[in-house]
Amino acid sequence: MKILLLAGNTLRAKAYAQSLAHANFEGLEVKGLLFGDFNKSSAIPHLNVETENYFTNHNIFIPNYENSLEQTFEDNHWSFSKVANRDVNSEEVLAEIDRLDCDLVVFAGYGGQLLKSPHFTAARQYLHMHPGKLPLERGSTTIYYSVLNQRKCTVTAFFMTPEIDNGKNILYKEYEVFGKNVDVDNWFDNVVRADCFVSALGMLLSGKATPETPEGISDEYYVIHPVLKHCALLSLRES
Repeated sequence: MKILLLAGNTLRAKAYAQSLAHANFEGLEVKGLLFGDFNKSSAIPHLNVETENYFTNHNIFIPNYENSLEQTFEDNHWSFSKVANRDVNSEEVLAEIDRLDCDLVVFAGYGGQLLKSPHFTAARQYLHMHPGKLPLERGSTTIYYSVLNQRKCTVTAFFMTPEIDNGKNILYKEYEVFGKNVDVDNWFDNVVRADCFVSALGMLLSGKATPETPEGISDEYYVIHPVLKHCALLSLRES
């Protein structure tokens, strides 16, 4: 299988690439298309004790955000190209995806980006990891809604379509709700998505995946209000 990591200059893309390297799958050709501004570096979020303990206790691989995405590709002898355009739907990005010729595109772009229909005209499929149980938890910031609804935090791996959060599901992976002081936005969200990604990819490579069309339609969750987010965090137990 030939896969392409369609990656912005983000923490999530770093987590995906490093988790993929750690999984060390056989029979996999990995390429990268790094789009956007990779000359700009952002602050590296601190990994506090509570966050590190959560991952360690649940046997989840912890990426090193100090390592650049380019360095991970070079260390693993994966080829990659760059496009300066930050628009994932730009003609430059679409043309480069066509040129790189892959079976599966793994989407790790910038927050809030949506793929438009030209991405879905070719035979290749797009894999996305959504932090919520689909179709129950559609939309944004669903991790906090899971906490408020007293449910486990679920990540859904699915094949994308032009409709938001509406493709065939490959895998649901549940994670215990984190405790107080765990860094949700910088660490938990990105790392559990990366963990689900390698699990889903393993199933696809082994032929054990049976993608299923989700049944039912739920309300869409929008970006959580700061007061609701605060309530969700207040409800957490001590780590």
